[in-house]
Amino acid sequence: MEKKFLPEFEGFQILKQNGISVPEYEFVTSHEEAVTAAERLGYPVVIKVVSPQVIHKSDAGGVALNLSCPEAIKTALVQMDNRVKSTVRNAEISGYMVVREVSAGTEFLIGGRTDPSFGKIITVGMGGILVELLHDFSMRVLPVSYDQYQEMIREMSGYKLITGFRGRKPLDEEALVTLLHKAGTMFFENDEIIEFDINPVILYEKGAFAVDARIYVKTGETPVAKPPVILPPVPDILHPKSIAVVGASKNPGKVGYAVFRNLLNFKGKLYPVNPQAEDILGIPVYKTLSDIPEPVEMVVVAIPAPKVPEIIHEAGTLGAKVAVILTAGFRETGEEGRKLEDELLRVARETGIRIVGPNCLGIIIPPLELNATFDVQSPLSGQIGFISQSGAIITTVLDWSISRRIGFSSVISVGNQSDMGFIEYLQVLDQDPTTYAIILYVEEIRDGRNFIKYASTMRGRKPIIALKSGSSERGQEAASSHTGSLAGSFETYIAAFRQAGVIPAFSLNEAFDIARLAVSEGYPRGKRTIILTNAGGFGVLAADYAEKFGLDMINLPDAVYEELNRLLPDLWSHKNPVDLLGDSNAARFARVFDIMIKFQNFWDIAIVITAPVAMMDPKNLAHEMIRLSRFTRSMVVGCLLGGDSMKAAIDMLGEAHIPNYQDLQDAFRAVGSIISSCVVNGYEEE
Repeated sequence: MEKKFLPEFEGFQILKQNGISVPEYEFVTSHEEAVTAAERLGYPVVIKVVSPQVIHKSDAGGVALNLSCPEAIKTALVQMDNRVKSTVRNAEISGYMVVREVSAGTEFLIGGRTDPSFGKIITVGMGGILVELLHDFSMRVLPVSYDQYQEMIREMSGYKLITGFRGRKPLDEEALVTLLHKAGTMFFENDEIIEFDINPVILYEKGAFAVDARIYVKTGETPVAKPPVILPPVPDILHPKSIAVVGASKNPGKVGYAVFRNLLNFKGKLYPVNPQAEDILGIPVYKTLSDIPEPVEMVVVAIPAPKVPEIIHEAGTLGAKVAVILTAGFRETGEEGRKLEDELLRVARETGIRIVGPNCLGIIIPPLELNATFDVQSPLSGQIGFISQSGAIITTVLDWSISRRIGFSSVISVGNQSDMGFIEYLQVLDQDPTTYAIILYVEEIRDGRNFIKYASTMRGRKPIIALKSGSSERGQEAASSHTGSLAGSFETYIAAFRQAGVIPAFSLNEAFDIARLAVSEGYPRGKRTIILTNAGGFGVLAADYAEKFGLDMINLPDAVYEELNRLLPDLWSHKNPVDLLGDSNAARFARVFDIMIKFQNFWDIAIVITAPVAMMDPKNLAHEMIRLSRFTRSMVVGCLLGGDSMKAAIDMLGEAHIPNYQDLQDAFRAVGSIISSCVVNGYEEE
C-alpha cells in the first residue's frame, strides 16, 4: 500500500478535529514569518522544520527548543537549515512549525499502523527516545472499548510513573486514557489514515498534550471493493467415510505410494486412482475418479501441479466435499505457481469443493487410524489437535511425541491456505468432542480479524496455544515511524493472540506443556493456589514463580491451619507453601490431602512438589495425588523432581491424566498461561 507523509501542521489539524489537545502553533514559510508568529504565540517557542524528505526531524537536526527571543530564532533557523541540508540529501524545506513550548512532563507514545493480517492496531508506550530503548508498550487490534484502553495503559511497566512513583504526585491517568481513546477512534474510523505516531504525548498532573504528530495517508487509486464471496460450509474433515487417492502409486519412492500405504488402516472405503496401474498393494485401482461407483467424500491428491485443477474440477463435480492436496509447485514457487493456484481456487469455488493445502503434508486423525500423509510416523491417539503451517514441524513433533506418550485427536498441515486456513480448522476442531486443546504453529494468518473474532468465542471453553515463527523480524527495515518499528509482525501476532484469549508459546516444549495441562485438568475455577512440598527450598522458589506467573498464593484458613498444625511436626512451615519437611513419606502427604479434600472450597490449584528422599516411595505418592485429583473439583499439578527414581511414579500420573513437570518454572508458566487466557482482553466487533 502506497502512503504519503502529511506535513506536521496538517497532522495537528487532524488531531484537533478529533478533539485531541495540541499546543498553539503556526505554519510559516520564512525566517521572518517565524519571528512574527513567535511574537503572536508568546515565548518560549519550539521550531520544527517542515520537509517532505525529513521524517525524523530530531535525527536530522530539524528541531530547536526553548527559543526565547527574535535573535535566538534567527540564529537557530540558519543553523537548522544547514544541519538539515547536510544531513538529508536533497532536502526541500517548505516551511517551519512554530509551536508554543509546553512545560516538561512525562512522555508517552501513541501510535497506530495497518497490519496486513489484522488490520488497524493501536499502540501506547513510553515516549520520546525511550520508546525503542525500553520497548515498554501495549498493543491491541482495533476496535476496542474505553475500558480496554485503560487496561493498555496499566499493562505498561511505566504505569508506575502515572500512579505516583517515589513520592511524586500522581499524573492524570484519565486524560491519557481519553487521548488514547480519541486517537484510536480517529484511526479506526478514518479510512485514509494508514499509520500515525503521536510522540511525545506529554502527561501532567492535570491534562495532556500531543506535542508531535506524524501521520501517513493513502495515495494512489483506491482499489475497488470486491463483493464478499459466499463459501460452501466447512466440511467435517475429521470423519470422512470414503477417501480416494489420486496419484496412488506402486513405486515405493513416490509420495502416492507412501500416502496410500498409510491409509490402509482407514476403516472407511479407500479407492486408489491411477490410469497406469491395475492394483496397488492388492487393492484394485480406478483409472479416474469418475470410474468409482460410489460417492467419495475426501480426495487426496498427489500428482504434478499442472494437472491438479482438472482433478479438482472432476472431484467437485462428482460431489466430493474436500480435497487434501499434497502437491507442491503453486504460489510458493513464484508467479507461474501463483497463477496456477488462482486457477485451482477458481475451480474449487465453481464446484463447491473445499481445499486443504496445496503444498501440505496432509492430515492425520489418530482415533480413526486415518493417516493421509506421506510421513512414516503414526502418532498416538489423544485429545490435542495440532494445526501446523510447516510439514517439517509436524514430522519432528510426531517423532518425539511417541516417546513422551503425547497423543493427538488430529494433525492438520495447512500448506498454502489457498482456501481453508486457520479459522476453518479451528471451527472443525471446536466442534470435535475428542479435541480438548489446540496447538497452532503459525507463520501467517491470512484473515487475522476474523481469526480473532472466532478464537475469542472459544475463550474459557477450549484452549488454543499458538507458536508464532518470526521473532527476529522485530524492527522492520526502514520503518517510517516508531510504531512501525515497535509493532512488527511478531509483536502484532502475540498481542492479537492475547487479545483473543489464545495462549502464546515460545517453544514447542512450552506449547505442549500447556496443552497437556489443559487436556488433563481443563480450566481451573480460579487462581487460588496452594503448594505442598517436602523440600523447603523448592517451596520458596515455587512461591516466586507463582507471583511471576500470576497465581494467588492464598493464606491458610484458620480451620485448615489448625488441622495441619495438629497433624504435622512442629517445624512445618505454618504457612503456604506448606512444607511437610524432608522426612515426609506418602502417608503424611495422604493425610494432608485428606484435609485438602475436606476443605476443597478454599483452593483452586494444588501444586505438589517432592524431591527424592529415602522415606518417600514416589509411586505411593503418585497414587495419593491421583486420589486428590479424583475427589476434588480443582487442578492438581505434579512436580516430582529428580531422575530415574521418579519415572514409574510419573508414568502413573500420566496414565491418570495428571501432568508432571520436572522443572518448576515450566509448571507455573503453564498454569499461569491457562489462567491468563481466561481474562477478557477486549476486542469489539464492528
